[in-house]
Amino acid sequence: MGSMAKHSLELDLNDKKWFRYAAFKGKSSLTEDSLTELESLPGLATLSGWAEVFFALMVCAISLSSFYLVDAVKPWLAFLICLTSFLLVFITKRIMTYKKYGFGSKWAMSISKDELKVDKLTFKKHQNRPITIAKNEIAEVLFHYTMDLKRKRKFGEPRVRLPTLHVCEIHLKNGDTHEIDGMRVGLFNVLYLMVFHGYPLSFKGTFAGGAGNVLILLLRMFALSAIASALSMLFVNLKP
Repeated sequence: MGSMAKHSLELDLNDKKWFRYAAFKGKSSLTEDSLTELESLPGLATLSGWAEVFFALMVCAISLSSFYLVDAVKPWLAFLICLTSFLLVFITKRIMTYKKYGFGSKWAMSISKDELKVDKLTFKKHQNRPITIAKNEIAEVLFHYTMDLKRKRKFGEPRVRLPTLHVCEIHLKNGDTHEIDGMRVGLFNVLYLMVFHGYPLSFKGTFAGGAGNVLILLLRMFALSAIASALSMLFVNLKP
């Protein structure tokens, strides 16, 4: 894990350890005068924490009901009821997500040598409008990260620690702080462009970085496993 104290790092843009996930349109043709637009990550778009928990609990309840339905009604009807219920939950959540963020990838933020332009939904605390932040207004951009032990790709290879970015805080000279939502835009892309354009960067190691985002991802994995388990059981029960 990186140092818990705030520190600086001399990062090389060719360092695959840090920038293995940096991928955006125009990366290979960047120049000093480039204005790079980063798109959102629609697959990671989240609702509020309570909404995510509510939908996960709904999926759990439907999964538990499958144990009752398997003996209470005919096998095909039990399978149809659970499948329809899961689809209704999924579609309802998708509609709420699209209503909040729109459909597909959207513009999330732009980075140039002089300023940042950030969409209102890209901030952790959503704003009323997009915000433009001049580079000379920024005191520092602080990235919180962990050095995570990755599994071996091949037998006999040593395990290595690779960085994971969790938080990006933009600290302004006037004392204001804006946090970029790492579930909305790729933080390694943001870091790459800020290194390229010479923004004032600081880093800080953390134990629990991104705990809220990790919890949401775990809830989604739990919900998917519950769906797969319930439908598999009911599908097997369809066989004579």
